[in-house]
Amino acid sequence: MKTIYVEQTVHAPLARIWRACTEAHGLAAWQADEITGVVSPGSQLRLRWPSLGVAIELKVEQLEPMRRIVFQSEDSQLELKIAANRVSVEHRADFDDDESEGTLSSWRLSLATLAHYLEHHDGRTRAVHWAVQRAAASLEDAHAFFTLAGAQSGWLTRSAAANNVGAVGSEIALELAWGPSLNGQVLSHSPPRDVLLSWKETNHSLLALRTLPCPQARNERLLAATWSTWDVPDTAPTLAQLQAALSRLSRILDNRATA
Repeated sequence: MKTIYVEQTVHAPLARIWRACTEAHGLAAWQADEITGVVSPGSQLRLRWPSLGVAIELKVEQLEPMRRIVFQSEDSQLELKIAANRVSVEHRADFDDDESEGTLSSWRLSLATLAHYLEHHDGRTRAVHWAVQRAAASLEDAHAFFTLAGAQSGWLTRSAAANNVGAVGSEIALELAWGPSLNGQVLSHSPPRDVLLSWKETNHSLLALRTLPCPQARNERLLAATWSTWDVPDTAPTLAQLQAALSRLSRILDNRATA
């Protein structure tokens, strides 16, 4: 068994953090896209990501109000610890190396989303918009195209206005290829995997660029752009543009793989 540990600072009162970790509406604001069930001792939660066709069942093994929750699935255990201005996760499972690094990156991204939700959107309903594309790509190549200015300009940004994605907490300013600006902050960055960016122009929405395992082919990855919005109308045009951008990136990476 391996243990993954992630800790996140959250600028919110303890009671608000607890609600976000124990109520289905709160959990859906930062964890799975859809959640059913309740968090009480012995109860079951069902977490779903419909765009990926993935679902997980969790049993609530232990609950100490305002302190900790322990969830159990068939092959792993998850412990959430809550404190003033802080949340931590310990995730224990029989991970291989790729699963371990991917799960670590996913938890960093999820907890950064939790902090952002409580600081900007507490109580509102999140909508998650997925754009997904398969590509024959290494993690390193995909991450380079997510984060390096010269590579971004081939699929995501206008060439004259691309910026490297920096460390967590750094500012980001991108001129997207289809016109609008993206100004915000880097909230999560786990090389060579995922990045999470805030987007001020769309009411502090979040854009994640991710590489995920491809169940259909071990030599491929899923490229994913997930756009989390709160009270942002007319999302369809931007989602269509994100899908088109990922298609461009997939072609670039496939051509590199066969060159």
